[in-house]
Amino acid sequence: MNGNILRVGWLSLLTVLLLSLGLAYWGLVRAPELQALPNNARSVEFERKIQRGRILDRNGQVLAETKLTPDGPQRVYTYPPLAPVLGYSSLRYGQGGVEAAFNDELRGNVTGDSWEALRYKLLHQTPVGHDVTLTLDLRLQQAADQALGNRRGAIVLTSTDGEILAMASHPSYDPNRFDELFPQLSADPAAPLVNRATQGLYPPGSTWKTMTLAAGLDSGVTQLSRVVNDGAETLTVSGFPIRCNNNPPGVNSFDIAHAFGWSCNLTFARMALETGEPRYTQYANAFQASSSLPLEIPVAKAQLSRNPLTNPVLLASTGFGQGELLQTPLHMASLGATVANDGRTPRPHLLLAIKDAEGRVLRGPDSGVLASPIRPDSAAQVREAMRVAVENGYASGAKVQGYAVGGKTGTAETGQATPPHAWFLGVAPLDEPRYAVSVLVENGGEGSQVAAPLAQRVLAAALKGP
Repeated sequence: MNGNILRVGWLSLLTVLLLSLGLAYWGLVRAPELQALPNNARSVEFERKIQRGRILDRNGQVLAETKLTPDGPQRVYTYPPLAPVLGYSSLRYGQGGVEAAFNDELRGNVTGDSWEALRYKLLHQTPVGHDVTLTLDLRLQQAADQALGNRRGAIVLTSTDGEILAMASHPSYDPNRFDELFPQLSADPAAPLVNRATQGLYPPGSTWKTMTLAAGLDSGVTQLSRVVNDGAETLTVSGFPIRCNNNPPGVNSFDIAHAFGWSCNLTFARMALETGEPRYTQYANAFQASSSLPLEIPVAKAQLSRNPLTNPVLLASTGFGQGELLQTPLHMASLGATVANDGRTPRPHLLLAIKDAEGRVLRGPDSGVLASPIRPDSAAQVREAMRVAVENGYASGAKVQGYAVGGKTGTAETGQATPPHAWFLGVAPLDEPRYAVSVLVENGGEGSQVAAPLAQRVLAAALKGP
């Protein structure tokens, strides 16, 4: 009898030990993983009760907020066209965009298994998240969306210190109906869930001549006053013919500034070849041409080339913005901001501040300088070439009365049986640069006819104010 009792005792002790180990393992070691599971009933129920913080523009305009309804808190987006940036918050599908980037802060950093959550439950209180204030300006965002209209593409307006003031991506969707629309949105060939401003990769066309010119000037390969006779010539690189095509009829001799304004492919192919592959690649990469720019929301990694630029045809065609180049509209806006900011690349950012319910600032922007690809005097010369392009070249559609605007158009061949992409890259005002803008219209045609006027509308809104 004693032996049986002893065996039962040891078995009971072992059982308790195993149960304790299991509870410790699942309750401590695996708890964060279980908490994160989308089908965790406790997490879902707790999420239903959280009043997420607001998302505001820089002037305090509400972009997203949670309203209490008889069915529980409901997320409301007051300006649905911003969906590609703000994203969505869904109990079924999770979060995207800004909602995902600042999910913890918008929830108040409270998890369903925390002591703070237990306090809320005991006191029957609704957890309230922190407010996230963005650098976006709703007025300028509306100007960008209205300019882009029903066209597929993107517009990015940034300040010279990296603040994203407007970021339009079309087509968009209504985040207020995200759960209902998700199956349709995910299957849509127009890809409305893709933020074209940060995740769309496109050949930049002649807007890239801005980088080629910056490299040529900074390295001493060329000067704005240098006169070339490229108007009627053909440059043959390993059997690949390159011509100007865009210079005014009969004008075959011109300086580098007008070669930029008239977008002469031959001049910039030759400039890239004269700069040389190692130095050209170094400058391009300093301009983040092979990087994923740091931003609070996902940004695609840009591509200078799939293959080394040691191939002279590839180097020459890259010089005028074709080759294997793939850049996002944000990357091109960053290039413009670098030129506007005396050769320093500002860190792009969307966050202005995070505040708690009492208005205390918990976190500020992640700003600063990413790199300094060119000298201030080189940046000033590039801005002068951009001035010539607007005043005497094909970028004239970006003129804003009363302000000096610099710009560069682009018409990027896609390599397919489709119209080219229309591009524009601009800086304003040139006497004291504050803004950089990039415009992309997918398969839009000529950059001078399509993209430049859109940039003009956005820059006019920024320069002239309300």
